[in-house]
Amino acid sequence: MTKRIAFLAVALMTVVATAVTSAQTAPVQATVMNKSKVLTSVQGIWTMTMANGQDMAGSGQDVLITITDDKYVQTVNGEVVEKGSFKIDETKKPFALDILVAEGPDAGQKQLAIFEVDATGKTMKVAIGQPGAPVRPSAFAVAEGVVEVLVFAKK
Repeated sequence: MTKRIAFLAVALMTVVATAVTSAQTAPVQATVMNKSKVLTSVQGIWTMTMANGQDMAGSGQDVLITITDDKYVQTVNGEVVEKGSFKIDETKKPFALDILVAEGPDAGQKQLAIFEVDATGKTMKVAIGQPGAPVRPSAFAVAEGVVEVLVFAKK
């Protein structure tokens, strides 16, 4: 009888431990499964190759954007200069991007942008509006209200 109780106790603990582990990993799995194809395609480290039509190769600046989920960190020559989050509207072409700057010179401001990722998933083009401006850029060209037109390559 004691052996059966001990066996049942061990079996019950195993079932409870499995249930707890499954419950803890379920939100993570749901998050991964809910990531859109576009959001998945932008994850990782991107290096800026062009800014407003100028090649960055000879600029002496190594500008990186690291994207994890819906958050980004921008570094220049290894120093963090900006952090924030973003939302993508995939129903727009090019995709609409709302950037909320959390840290850096424009902290607390929203920047409206557009972006596209090429078919290979290795090049991203972004046109970013003025911080706090209510108008989103409409093309990948330097124009009034557009702060920068940037091109990134995935590392």
